[in-house]
Amino acid sequence: MSRLADIIENHQNLDQLFAIIKHHGVNAEYISIALIQQFEQASENGDGGTEDKDTEDNKDYSQELIDDLKQFCARF
Repeated sequence: MSRLADIIENHQNLDQLFAIIKHHGVNAEYISIALIQQFEQASENGDGGTEDKDTEDNKDYSQELIDDLKQFCARF
């Protein structure tokens, strides 16, 4: 049940964060580019030689997310 509570809490926190971002008029292009840069940097720094399956899955997920964000940014 702890994992489910963490998921729900994270969604609530994201909703609150996006409310602040929308309130201040930050545009989607800026947020997308910032996320791409952050995920790419984390991916580069995360190559510590660990072959942990969870790390590998997160890396794949992050690359997929980066690709999706890049396609999203291309629309601007």
